[in-house]
Amino acid sequence: MKGYQRLPSLTAGRGIAALLVAIHHACLDWGGILTPVGNVGWLGVAYFYVLSGFVLAWSWSPERATTEFYVHRIARIYPLHIITLAVSLMAFWLLGSPLAGYVGTPWGTAAQLFLIHDWLPGHPNVRQAWNGVSWSLSAEFAFYLCAPPLLKWSAKAKSATLLNVGAALYLLISAFGIACAAFNWERIYDFMQYNPVARLPEFIYGIIAARLVQRGMEIHAGLALKVAAFVPITLYLIGNDHRSAVAMVNLCVPAFLLFICSGAANDIQRKTGLLTHSLLQLIGEASFSLYMTHALLLGLMAGAVHALHVQTHAVVLIAVFLVASVILSIICYKLIELPLRKLILKRVRFDRTRGTGHAVNEPARNG
Repeated sequence: MKGYQRLPSLTAGRGIAALLVAIHHACLDWGGILTPVGNVGWLGVAYFYVLSGFVLAWSWSPERATTEFYVHRIARIYPLHIITLAVSLMAFWLLGSPLAGYVGTPWGTAAQLFLIHDWLPGHPNVRQAWNGVSWSLSAEFAFYLCAPPLLKWSAKAKSATLLNVGAALYLLISAFGIACAAFNWERIYDFMQYNPVARLPEFIYGIIAARLVQRGMEIHAGLALKVAAFVPITLYLIGNDHRSAVAMVNLCVPAFLLFICSGAANDIQRKTGLLTHSLLQLIGEASFSLYMTHALLLGLMAGAVHALHVQTHAVVLIAVFLVASVILSIICYKLIELPLRKLILKRVRFDRTRGTGHAVNEPARNG
């Protein structure tokens, strides 16, 4: 099994996925020629889920205590979640708008504090309240809770077993998606589209792919093959006014896995290319900040454009928004996300021989 190695191509891919989600939301406000891209940009969330499983399996060590894993994950996502939630609440108090989602209920807001607001099926005014994009973060948090046993199982399971499990999950989700569309099961469809239980297979696909790559599987895909991987969803979208989000995700999963595994193979061989460019690397590193802040910024910009009666092409507005989002995300990453993560990790020292952690008054040398 291959040892741990940095995968810069996957870092850049994270940034591109975050930008696609931002384009999706911008097109909902301004439309324009980028609308076809915006219509599928939300699939960046599914890419995040698959990539998250891959990266966690890639970096996981059997010596790492479960408590340490959870602390690192919470330090990674929780501070910025709370800050963006506070910004949305403040905006509602000052401007009368949460900027990026529904006005939350008291109990729904409490659920957001504990990152469980996406766990309640059929409640969009809860899962997408305030900073609405945090619904996917709540799902990701559920994946983190499930991750340690999944990572331990996948490390011991045979490759054939991993492939069979992945194929079975894929067929099961496909069957539910087809049934929801055929019988108009709106509540089940909502569950399949948003709930962590239904989205967990995407995370598992990433784990399985990482284990196979660690065991020597190599996939090298050229540009033509990568483009061809998206032909199925392209054919599905053409002339189809009744699109199923579940079907769209399933059609993209093989392409996402191809991109991730191919990128990992190139990184292992230390090949360089566009995805290793320093700017894309920086955007990728700041991708979580980009994802968590872009909708709030969009709410401010859309409100300003409307109030000032700005008349210009949608593509200009979206371009300005994307540049501003990237700049804001880098600032948040450098000045908020990264420092707070380091602060939390410095306050906890882990004893790997005992699998425990405890707060300390002095920074731990190794974080």
